[in-house]
Amino acid sequence: MERSDSVADELERRGVAAPAALLMEAHRPLLPLLRQGIIFLGPLLSPLLGTRRFGMLREALEDPAVYDRIAARLTGERRDPSR
Repeated sequence: MERSDSVADELERRGVAAPAALLMEAHRPLLPLLRQGIIFLGPLLSPLLGTRRFGMLREALEDPAVYDRIAARLTGERRDPSR
């Protein structure tokens, strides 16, 4: 199971898949800024979220393919990974 699947599973389990998908789509233009923010706030967020969760967050923000897989999974879409 990939990390993107575990993130999507956790959001679905908590019942926030739809709001999370909406927020992910709305914040897509801000990804470059969010990537820089995760680097800057890493020393603060890592102890608060835990190493595993922080790693998942960082991976989702750094790799556009992971971000797209999570968003697609939450909305129920199946996007073509070759695009």
